[in-house]
Amino acid sequence: MSRKGSLSGLVRLRSVRERDSRTGLATALAEEHAAATAVTDLEDMLTSLAMPAALDLDAFRSHQHTVELIRAGLEDARRTLETASHVSAAARDRWVADRTRLKAVESLVERRTAVARAERARREIRELDEVASDLWRRTVVAVGGGS
Repeated sequence: MSRKGSLSGLVRLRSVRERDSRTGLATALAEEHAAATAVTDLEDMLTSLAMPAALDLDAFRSHQHTVELIRAGLEDARRTLETASHVSAAARDRWVADRTRLKAVESLVERRTAVARAERARREIRELDEVASDLWRRTVVAVGGGS
């Protein structure tokens, strides 16, 4: 397989990996956002929870039980948010690494293409010089300048 073919395959591979890691990052960020929303909702619920109208023992116990349930849910939601933050940071690092690798391979392909284009241009100029030289010699011979 030629170098051009192996580099184009490498570009395809790196672009697929970059796309997959970008998709993973988007998913991780969505999960982090959902976890943050859950934390905010539970915090709002906890702060807006009204005291019972009647001040009997059963109403107070019920209110305290509700507060404890919300607090337990809030602790779980905060742990979920922390985990989601770590996952999204790792996904971001993975995407940055994959994007950097893709850009490096694309840069290499571009440089090799530029070198090949310059070499083709030099060959073309050399061939045109040879044609011009042959035409000049023929003209000199035809005019009688040659021996």
